[in-house]
Amino acid sequence: MIKLTKTNAAEWNGNGFGNSTAEWVVVGFENIAVRKLGINWFAVDTSEYAILNGRKVNKKIAKADTKAALLNLLANKLQAAA
Repeated sequence: MIKLTKTNAAEWNGNGFGNSTAEWVVVGFENIAVRKLGINWFAVDTSEYAILNGRKVNKKIAKADTKAALLNLLANKLQAAA
């Protein structure tokens, strides 16, 4: 079972700027961040980067429609890697 620690709370950015979502990291794997981007949830490795169209972006580990589905997928990937 994966446990998460919240690194940043969700916040209101002001009129016209919308909201920022909360940011989470996996306990024991603090380099793996769990984020909601748009309607999908992503797990990214913040210690590895790729250059995409001239931009430096985090390496995507997993993607799912719900946070629970992402955590299940991530648990399977981390278990297979161990």
